[in-house]
Amino acid sequence: MITGTSPQGLRYAVRRSGRAVAYCALTVGAGTRDEAPYPAGIAHFVEHNLFRGTRRKSASVISSYLDRLGGELNAYTTKEEIVLHATVLKEDLPKAAALLFELATESTFPEKEIETERGVVLDEIISYKDNPAEDVYDRFETLLFEGSPLERPILGTQASVKKISADMLRSFVAEKFVPQKMVFTVVADIDEKLLEKRVLKLLENVFPQGH
Repeated sequence: MITGTSPQGLRYAVRRSGRAVAYCALTVGAGTRDEAPYPAGIAHFVEHNLFRGTRRKSASVISSYLDRLGGELNAYTTKEEIVLHATVLKEDLPKAAALLFELATESTFPEKEIETERGVVLDEIISYKDNPAEDVYDRFETLLFEGSPLERPILGTQASVKKISADMLRSFVAEKFVPQKMVFTVVADIDEKLLEKRVLKLLENVFPQGH
């Protein structure tokens, strides 16, 4: 495995595997504990809306982009991070990696799409409340971390999610989605030196010097 830090300040790790399937993930150190002074749940709400359109791709294009290649694209949010990840055949790795960075750096957060996702997240919050095990766990974490940024629920509350605006999403991303807070990892059946070279070239294109 090769690890390093790019000139832009982004940490990376690449590892060779013996499988035809390749995996890449972009981790942003901006989870629930990093939300203040924004409304609770904004990190998770950002994650949902990253897939709703970029400067170059519509939501429908994004949703089918890796499907057409036989790949998978997904994301999740924790108390400490937002993770975008993709699984594809190794020959499609460059497209998958470029897409992850496009979602993280070029999302436009269209108002109409935000309202759609707001409904999805509000339904998710209700479904968690209807699940005793999930509800008890959330309450336990709130009590355990009371008084610290970690006490915030990952999904937020219905009231807090309703307060989140498009401008807040854009501001949160502008502040948090910077190279110094990112880690990019790749596992593929490709020579590690070559993988590292490709990663550094991609980062040079995404974050030009002086960006």
